[in-house]
Amino acid sequence: MKNRLVVFSLAACMILASLGCSSDIKPVQSTAKPSAAPTEAADGSALISVTGDAYPLRVKDCLGNEITLEAKPQRVAVLSGTPMNIWYDLGGKSVCSSDVSQNVRITEGYEAEIKALPQVGQVYAVNVESVVALKPDLIIAQSGTQNVAAASFRNMGFKVIVTHIRSFDDVIASYRAFGKILGVSGAAEEKVKKLTDGKNEIVKKLPDKNTSVAILYVTSKSLAVKLDNSIAGDIAGILKLKNIASNLPPDTIGSETTPLDIEYIVKQNPDYILVTTMISSNEEARKTVQQQFSSNPAWSSVKAISEGRVIYLPQQYYLYNAGPYYVDAIAYLAKSIYPEIYGAVS
Repeated sequence: MKNRLVVFSLAACMILASLGCSSDIKPVQSTAKPSAAPTEAADGSALISVTGDAYPLRVKDCLGNEITLEAKPQRVAVLSGTPMNIWYDLGGKSVCSSDVSQNVRITEGYEAEIKALPQVGQVYAVNVESVVALKPDLIIAQSGTQNVAAASFRNMGFKVIVTHIRSFDDVIASYRAFGKILGVSGAAEEKVKKLTDGKNEIVKKLPDKNTSVAILYVTSKSLAVKLDNSIAGDIAGILKLKNIASNLPPDTIGSETTPLDIEYIVKQNPDYILVTTMISSNEEARKTVQQQFSSNPAWSSVKAISEGRVIYLPQQYYLYNAGPYYVDAIAYLAKSIYPEIYGAVS
């Protein structure tokens, strides 16, 4: 009977996890009562934080859930690419990974090691049973796509941290939190300083200009517009570019996108069109976008498109948070908009 109950529990958790990629499923709300309101990022999401300078450590994740780590975890399951990159950049190891896309820029020096890790399924549908079989003492999951799976792991007694890494602030907070967990806070602060100095070096060279952008988001099935709480929106804000969609409502609560309205884009007359995509490759993405532009005459009314001011943002920087390479992502857009200041994109 006991074995049957265990099997039933695992099966139920796997069903719940498989629902995690549905847009109709609401994020799981924590039943924990945080001792204080989570520190917020610029987009309103909670920043991960760690209390204490030595073990035991108290970790508060982006959903406000709190766990106590009595000792440094030895078997960590990192289930998403961006936290994986930051974790490895600080010397951490993982017992598994979700399927690694070819368009993810993996932390230099660890490419082969990370690709050789046991795979536990797609990032939006991790195999709960496979993760459980690895017996992790800490699971690091991704908000949104892995909320339901994370709740399942938590209900099974695992220690779980849910990360939200979409912005520069998120990257910095994750370095500091992971640095404490790994016992390398000094190294983490060095990484933070390098990232912050790199960003500030770019920002101080910005011209005193009012430059506006519209950020398109293209998949194989749809077109939408990105808001400020997206990676591209965050970087546009860092570069003091006006996102014409800033004041528009999201298509769903907490979403990074708002529905496409070509007439609105024409009326706002942005200086540049930025294109982010979720298609198999950067090359296929460019082809798909160009087909969209040529198949709908309405796009010819958008001056930035008809006059060739369209910037295709690479997926390794703008679909997936670049983590250790976030300054490279900022530099890419800076060079694309102001090549006379920053040089051409190589």
